[in-house]
Amino acid sequence: MAFTIAFVPLITAGMAAAGLIMQGRAANAAGKFNAAVAEQNATVARQEAAMLSQQQDRENYKRLGAIRAAQGKSGGASDEGSVLDVIGDAVSQGELQKQYIARAGAMKARGYEQTATLDRVKAYNDRSAGYMAAGSTFLGGAASYSGSSGGRTLPNTTSSSVPGV
Repeated sequence: MAFTIAFVPLITAGMAAAGLIMQGRAANAAGKFNAAVAEQNATVARQEAAMLSQQQDRENYKRLGAIRAAQGKSGGASDEGSVLDVIGDAVSQGELQKQYIARAGAMKARGYEQTATLDRVKAYNDRSAGYMAAGSTFLGGAASYSGSSGGRTLPNTTSSSVPGV
């Protein structure tokens, strides 16, 4: 019975180590999944920015048409004087808005890409930490087993017949 009890620390350490490895692998898988989701979000952010940019182009086109129509209705030419200034300002503001949309989309996508990178690094570190913790736990159990001498009494090998040593 004593011989079997002596193996308990070793068995316990082995089971705990296996659990830590599984935990590390699960955290790794979750991190990889989170990274994939973040990459998908980055793609969606880019697509959304492109769509909003196209929509802004369309609004700019309609705005310029309305300006030209209003000028034509009032009897003026749309290619001279203050109308030209108004059209130029509308074009500038429309392009500025379009560039803002593109930049905001790029920054959003970049944030998602950085999150994906961090998730991948964390996944790798979680897996490594699981293996390290498992190794440490197993070595601790092995040391405990070794310290118990496997349930056997070992002869005293450290005593010397020379006095003072």
